[in-house]
Amino acid sequence: MGLDMYLYLEDKETSEIIEYSYYRKFNALQGYFVRNFDIPNCGRVGLNHETIDDVYQMLNEVRYDREKAGVLLPTFPGPFFGSYDYDRIYHGYIDQAAADFYHAKFLDFNKYNLFYTSNW
Repeated sequence: MGLDMYLYLEDKETSEIIEYSYYRKFNALQGYFVRNFDIPNCGRVGLNHETIDDVYQMLNEVRYDREKAGVLLPTFPGPFFGSYDYDRIYHGYIDQAAADFYHAKFLDFNKYNLFYTSNW
């Protein structure tokens, strides 16, 4: 039990679902999607180029200036949402998500839809 989050691709032609990325208890990223898209439990958000770029830029700012973490991507409380510290684990999530969102910038959006979803 706890916060599980996914980025997944949906093939536009076949409707096949492909897991793109998985995060466990990265509550700060969940908070971003709740604040900006009012995502409910098990809801999903379609990601476009603009959202991908915005999230990537925010993640990169936190990567290179850790003091901005609490302002740009603060932790987000919830049931079994993990740690609320800005520690090694938090910054490991930041690094992973930055790489994932960077690569998402180059997806073929004529072939795939990209979604964010979570459940807890």
